[in-house]
Amino acid sequence: MPTDHAGQLIDFALHFALQQASDSARDRARLLVLDTCGAMLAAVPHPIGRIAHDQALRTRALNESSLAGGDVRVGMLEAAQANGILANAVDFDEGSHVATVALPAALAMAEKMSLSGADFLAAFIVAFEIASRLREAIAPALGQRGLWHIGHVGPLAAALCGARLLALDAGRARMALSIATASSSGYRRHLGTMTKALHSGHAARSGLEAALLARDGFTADADMFDAEDGWLASLTTAPAHGALQDLLKSPLILDQPTKIKVMPVCTPIAPALDAITSCLRRHDIAAADIVRLATDLKRGSLVRDRPDDLDAAPFSARFLIALAITHGVALHTISEEALIDPVIVDLMGRIDDVPGMKSVRLTLANGRELEEPLGPVRRLTTRDEITAKFRVCAGAVWSEPHIAAFIDKALAMDTLADINQLFAS
Repeated sequence: MPTDHAGQLIDFALHFALQQASDSARDRARLLVLDTCGAMLAAVPHPIGRIAHDQALRTRALNESSLAGGDVRVGMLEAAQANGILANAVDFDEGSHVATVALPAALAMAEKMSLSGADFLAAFIVAFEIASRLREAIAPALGQRGLWHIGHVGPLAAALCGARLLALDAGRARMALSIATASSSGYRRHLGTMTKALHSGHAARSGLEAALLARDGFTADADMFDAEDGWLASLTTAPAHGALQDLLKSPLILDQPTKIKVMPVCTPIAPALDAITSCLRRHDIAAADIVRLATDLKRGSLVRDRPDDLDAAPFSARFLIALAITHGVALHTISEEALIDPVIVDLMGRIDDVPGMKSVRLTLANGRELEEPLGPVRRLTTRDEITAKFRVCAGAVWSEPHIAAFIDKALAMDTLADINQLFAS
């Protein structure tokens, strides 16, 4: 008989108490919520943001949950989907991407039910932890097969988040988990397109829907998660079983440093961008001085060679390197104008891919060669750094007083009597 990993996940989802989280874990959770809200707001002016808003606004009359950046409320499921899309749209969310499902799912249902900020934060932690554990269990095998973890783990985490918020019993929570497997789907081929972000939105929506269906008596195979031909076995032949055991007794993922991004780019190329920027500053080099540039372009993740829109830009190593040389990489420099800038386009043609290379090598017009080693991925860790990033992201749609008020509420969210106060103007 297979190990009941599903039971371990369900037990954690239903019985985790916010008081079990350390002070540092709760603080990281609040900052992750703030950071993910910032990523959502940054995406609102983009084409993907307008489409996500338009789809959700069709349910405005339901007035159940907040639509980020819209200052309106829409249907709960539509809010979860739209906010999930927004959270993953500009690739400025945390590095594991699981918060792009955990936040929209927990927020939409908690708002509809007018639950407290503490109830919301506990549900967010549950969804984040379960998605992180599922990712740890299956992610390496998924990447090798062209599958993307968010579309697979997200619906299950959102379903158990919903089961917790709805106070389902263990049997119905198990049904919610099994129902959610029917929506488990994600493909790396979609990276650099709008559908990359749809993975998060669909996961948040379908997971909550699975919980609602289970509440109403909808059924699925109760052993779908652990069966020999079930969800786990279908996705990997060598799951990391330890990631799915003793969740209530183990340290939280949030006890470890989070992966909050410094730049809105696909993470593997970030060290090369830092190395290039450092080299240019140290040696006072201009774009016109560079004849060739060589580094590992990380094609396994940065799958768009020549981007033709803003969705592809964070997944084009050539574009990002050329942008780093000419304007620096930031939200405001990744623009439609940059995509067609002749200097950037010319530089992209002078960049060579050297898989496995651990440095950046520049060949200059004067014949000189410079080499800069790649460092580690930089992350934002302090409250000041993360709130400063939020101000930049939210500045696309909100005034400074609105931003300041939101930050204050977000950093004390577990004291809010009603989580609807968070997005209230």
